Amino acid sequence: MAVEPPDDTGPVELGVEVEELHRPVQREPPEPIEGREPPPWWLWATVAIALFWGGFYLGRHGGTFDTRPHLGYSPTEEGGGGGGGPPAAAVPGAPAPPPSGADVYTQRCASCHQADGKGLAGVFPPLVGSEWVAGDPAILVRIVLDGLAGPITVAGQPYDGVMPAWRDQLDDPAIAAVLTHERANAGVDAPPIDPALVTELRAATAARATPWTAAELEALP
Repeated sequence: MAVEPPDDTGPVELGVEVEELHRPVQREPPEPIEGREPPPWWLWATVAIALFWGGFYLGRHGGTFDTRPHLGYSPTEEGGGGGGGPPAAAVPGAPAPPPSGADVYTQRCASCHQADGKGLAGVFPPLVGSEWVAGDPAILVRIVLDGLAGPITVAGQPYDGVMPAWRDQLDDPAIAAVLTHERANAGVDAPPIDPALVTELRAATAARATPWTAAELEALP
């Protein structure tokens, strides 16, 4: 390689190739980068053993997904103030508590007929002041079982909508409870609706697949 000097003395021969100068540098291994070193095998083995042991310990001593371990201070079946026994409702064979008509109404009916039972004008008919609620309980049961569709007059106002059927969602005690609650909330002086009536009408209308209409209900004997 020749380098041209700044003066006119002529080129100077270095006598050493640039590649030869860099060969020792190229033979050196690259410098390691801190933080990228592979972990040792014993660390992987330790982690695997710890995970295995942790899973085994939790499976052996973690308990079950049950509420009873957390009910140490709940009343017992006899009404005591403490003990580790299950509550009375969890005892096999214990009778289920009767459904609350107010709870069923809040969950199933209030979204349309509103919490106060006065409905929405022109959209959802009211239960308060409704001649249908104050009338024959058998008609009320039929409406809840199979629904209602088409024009109807309630408290002197016309409505034309669709009420869904609750035959498959509510059992007989729940239907009797919610209708009894509706009649009481509407100020109707009438005895509670018997679940036996719901059972009887459920069987009598088992083949029905369409909602009732006001004309059909009015034509019933």
